[in-house]
Amino acid sequence: MSKAPADFLVTTEHRRFAEFCDACRRYHYIGLCYGAAGVGKTLSAQYYAKWFHLQAYLPYEFASEAGFAAVAGSTTVFYTPAVVNAPGRIAQDIHIKRHQLKALAVEAWLREQEAQQKARQQEATHIRPTRVKAPAGHKGNVVQIYRSAATPAADIANTYAQKRENTPDPTDLIIIDEADRLKTASLEQVRDIFDQGGIGVVFIGMPGIEKRLSRYPQLYSRVGFVHAFRPLSAAQVRDLFQRKWVPAGVALPEEGIADEEARAAIIRVTGGNFRLLHRLLTQIARLVEINALQTVTSQVVEAARESLVIGTA
Repeated sequence: MSKAPADFLVTTEHRRFAEFCDACRRYHYIGLCYGAAGVGKTLSAQYYAKWFHLQAYLPYEFASEAGFAAVAGSTTVFYTPAVVNAPGRIAQDIHIKRHQLKALAVEAWLREQEAQQKARQQEATHIRPTRVKAPAGHKGNVVQIYRSAATPAADIANTYAQKRENTPDPTDLIIIDEADRLKTASLEQVRDIFDQGGIGVVFIGMPGIEKRLSRYPQLYSRVGFVHAFRPLSAAQVRDLFQRKWVPAGVALPEEGIADEEARAAIIRVTGGNFRLLHRLLTQIARLVEINALQTVTSQVVEAARESLVIGTA
């Protein structure tokens, strides 16, 4: 099963994003989230929606309890439209994802039903049958019959079948990443889904998407919240150094990045851009390994910067 990256950081910016999504969910509003490329918008949205687990989970396959617990109760759809998208395709894709969440809710009932039936079976093996006298039979004989005190499995199955049939769609938030790709007709399709009621919608895009959507008054009038996803601050990056954080699979000297000039150089080069920080630390680790270095200096940082496509001062 796909898991969240081991190096995912619950930063202050991610918490702000989660609060923003919670507000859109609670008040059933459309929200706009924008930020520069690489600041962590997509990763935060995927983590919030449990996308890492949901994309690989197969409903009704009865995975382990731990595997099911990772997706149980999910109510958020994470969706990235194709580069070439049509309204019908968007409606179909979102419907499939919403059906997946409903399937999880139904599976919860199935698991509960199975647990109930097992409990009844175990109970039946420990309960002494009740001896009941039947009416007089032929020739005046009295027939002795036994009736179990356990609830019939059919009754349990019927109860949960009714519950499953009445299970509503649990979706209460749809997050649409790369919303810049959506054309007018596709935006109208999303608005139509939103207008059906009971859900919030979050559009994620590059800076300027809020100005573009303002040209569609019928959609923009439904926007309740706008959130600017900001890069990491210098203090937050220094906190990562203090915690000796590195991307998954990256190995740095045991002391981490302790040199103050090296830290300052990394902050200057990356500007708090999470994607760039990830790539720069990966390059630094490569140089440390190649040269068998014991410490990371500002010279190592500058050498790593030169190998990046992005990374100007």
